[in-house]
Amino acid sequence: MSRAVRKFADFHARDPRKVTETGAAFKIPSTAILVGHAVNVMYRSDKLNPTTHEDEGWIDYIHDHEKGVNVYRTDRAANGPERAVPAWIRDCTELTWLGDCLGFTYKGDEHEEEAKGTKPLPGLYSTPNGKALLVIQGKAKVLAIIWGGRLGVEARGIVH
Repeated sequence: MSRAVRKFADFHARDPRKVTETGAAFKIPSTAILVGHAVNVMYRSDKLNPTTHEDEGWIDYIHDHEKGVNVYRTDRAANGPERAVPAWIRDCTELTWLGDCLGFTYKGDEHEEEAKGTKPLPGLYSTPNGKALLVIQGKAKVLAIIWGGRLGVEARGIVH
């Protein structure tokens, strides 16, 4: 079992129904724009209840981030300094699907900004080590990358 599949089984409390591969054209960008400190990420997931392992259907979650977690956007319209995406993210050959991304909020230098997902909702993915989140549209285009601080993905959900 790959690390990404193990992370899926741990997070969702069940094995995946299917494993998909992206096309050869999919690439995590080598740079991204630092837009601010992560405030939260909102997502919809069909994971089993981490305590009871009961299937409660699709549930909307909001995870508040702690200090040190940053949001990086890939669109050139974003304002902020361009940063290199670390090799441990950029060179990932596997990602774990966590659910549909409903949006995320970050605090820039002057104000908070909320990025809302629109239909079709982008997916929220994790690196297999759980230390970065990627917002990906249509399994093809990376819209944002969230990493830093003590961010992690565990069986109970997104932590710190």
